[in-house]
Amino acid sequence: MTPSFGTGPHAVRLALTGDLDYDTCGELLQRVRAALDDGGGVEELHLDCGGLGTVDSMGLSTLHQIHRSAGRDGIAFHLDGIGPALRRLLELTGTYEHLTAPRQAGLPGSSEPPGTEEGTAATGAGRAAADRPGGPRPAGA
Repeated sequence: MTPSFGTGPHAVRLALTGDLDYDTCGELLQRVRAALDDGGGVEELHLDCGGLGTVDSMGLSTLHQIHRSAGRDGIAFHLDGIGPALRRLLELTGTYEHLTAPRQAGLPGSSEPPGTEEGTAATGAGRAAADRPGGPRPAGA
């Protein structure tokens, strides 16, 4: 994962390339935090995902962390250039609309997808897997 940065008067734009996974998500979090801290008055954060490869559960969790942090700070969050693989991951986990719904800057609000609690962003995937024939079942079922 290699983020590149661009900023405008009130916007930070990051173009992400490579994989977003366990090995790279910490670096992305640090760079996003640094960019937002350095750019006083930031109203919008754009993550261009057009160059992303694989996104694993840690990568998905990282996108949620960034989204939540931006919302808490009143910064509008945008995922741009979503490719088919990332879109499928977001749809399977029930987080596509949550992460892509337009949100205005300066209007902090709930940053968790419906039906989830903070830190459990992948529950939609768990439900989807449990609903499939042969999917995971509770012990004793």
